Amino acid sequence: MKRINFLIFFILSLIPAFAQEVGDTVVSESDVIAAVDSLLEVHDDTVYIDRKQSPDWWINRLKARNLNMQDTTVIYPRFIKFCVDVYNWADKAFNSYDPEYVVGTGKRWKARVVSDNWVDSYSMSFPKQKQSLRMMNDIYANIGAYLQYMAVSVGYSFNINNIGSDQPANRKKFEFGFNCARFNAELYYTENTGGTYLRKISGYNNNRLFKTYFPGLNLYTFGISAYYFLNNKRYSHGAAYNFSKFQLKSQGSWIFGLQYGDQDITLDFSLLDKEIRDQLTLDPLFLKFHYSNIAAIIGYGYNWVWNKHLLFNISVMPSIGINRCSADSAEGDGTLLSLNPKGSMSLTYNTGNFFIGLIGKADSHWYKSDKYSLLDAIFNASANIGIRF
Repeated sequence: MKRINFLIFFILSLIPAFAQEVGDTVVSESDVIAAVDSLLEVHDDTVYIDRKQSPDWWINRLKARNLNMQDTTVIYPRFIKFCVDVYNWADKAFNSYDPEYVVGTGKRWKARVVSDNWVDSYSMSFPKQKQSLRMMNDIYANIGAYLQYMAVSVGYSFNINNIGSDQPANRKKFEFGFNCARFNAELYYTENTGGTYLRKISGYNNNRLFKTYFPGLNLYTFGISAYYFLNNKRYSHGAAYNFSKFQLKSQGSWIFGLQYGDQDITLDFSLLDKEIRDQLTLDPLFLKFHYSNIAAIIGYGYNWVWNKHLLFNISVMPSIGINRCSADSAEGDGTLLSLNPKGSMSLTYNTGNFFIGLIGKADSHWYKSDKYSLLDAIFNASANIGIRF
């Protein structure tokens, strides 16, 4: 440090000699002083006894709200440094876009309020008995608030159907998703243990809709899927459904993937009122459909940019594969063709860091054999209001 101070003193002593015009170039006293300031900045060798005292310590950067995971001057503990390096590698490999079409929001935090509404629907037919049924739940509504940092989200939601009611909740839904530029991965679990209504029986009530409580339907379903966006540089699924990017120009992409699911559905029609039960021609009155399926997803998604504020998306992702029935199913062991229609739509409004999103999704599974046809579907509609910061 003493050598640096001596060097600076020596340079300052030479300022008068250098502050003169040489040809078309003028070296002034202020130019030399600026160079010295730069020299001082480069040689700032302040030593912190504890690195946690450094302004570059990651916690200090976080407190100062200037933590950037791409900044190589940030000081991390060894394990966290390893995690950051892995993240930066994955971000570069799987989450890069063509900036002419897609750009980041520039924010890592999101706070949002969500109204989530969904309904189960069941369409069943018996070809040999030439009869069909339609069953449906009432709309199940949740409202919640969430705080999210990058991919990590915490929040709380509650069911508003049971406000002022002592009826137990009879439906559960759990969802987890991972999104990046190249692919999406989703995991879900759904449970329905009552609260279903029989809405239609062919040949009864002049084929008009009616509503009678049906306590005999129980559904347990689990699934996981992963799909790849072929045009991942110019199409952002996250811009439409995760509010994590901005789509600047309209663009679409083919979607390819795989899904696995497990369905366990029981229907006990003997629990219906006698008047309704007598209208049924099927025998036996207790049926169980328990099967797993593996299928290939082939679909297409399109982002339509109306203007700099409005984005509309429609995605159709049907899958085709095989259903493998369990021994406890109505028809025992067996393998059937699996068809699983799936689609979604969204409308997103962005202004500054504020966003509003309306999202609709439909996910269905079709069991089809010579004796039975059962199409169960979940329709979901949600409204999101939030801010990025």
